Amino acid sequence: MIVKNNITEIKIPITRLKRYLNEVGITVQAMSEMSGISRLHLQKCLDGVVDLRNGRKRTMSDEALAQLQEALHQMALDLKYIFIFYNKDREVCRRNGNCYCPDCVDQIKEQLSKYFSISPFMQYALGWNRSKICNVMNCKDGFAYGNISQDDCERINIVLAEISTRLDRLVLIKG
Repeated sequence: MIVKNNITEIKIPITRLKRYLNEVGITVQAMSEMSGISRLHLQKCLDGVVDLRNGRKRTMSDEALAQLQEALHQMALDLKYIFIFYNKDREVCRRNGNCYCPDCVDQIKEQLSKYFSISPFMQYALGWNRSKICNVMNCKDGFAYGNISQDDCERINIVLAEISTRLDRLVLIKG
């Protein structure tokens, strides 16, 4: 770790970046689009795939690494401006006193699907299992559709801020 301008920078090899991207649900497609590197090449570099022609791991050039670093910083900047609003006017309250806002589902799908795979992100942010994610986010006919509480919205916004801060601090190195 390097401290620069009172901000801790974390040096991370590109092969370890894949683990973090998978954990929070950031898609390789989003990284590819933002960096201008082909998705297949980026995927193979992140996976550490051995090239059959010369028997060595796929690596990125210094220029491609700089592009990916710039894409990480741009993504961090974009994520800082995403905010999920809980609309009290459209709130639905159940008999047990729990209140939910179905509008949050549309906001999450619109704003986060550009960067994240929704299911892993919701697992990371809220700790939901896949069946709850499916019922809340996808099954429009079900009872649980749109059951996103105000606490869930706040937690999603906090996690987005945390991810953007962490992405901004990452410094990629070859590895």
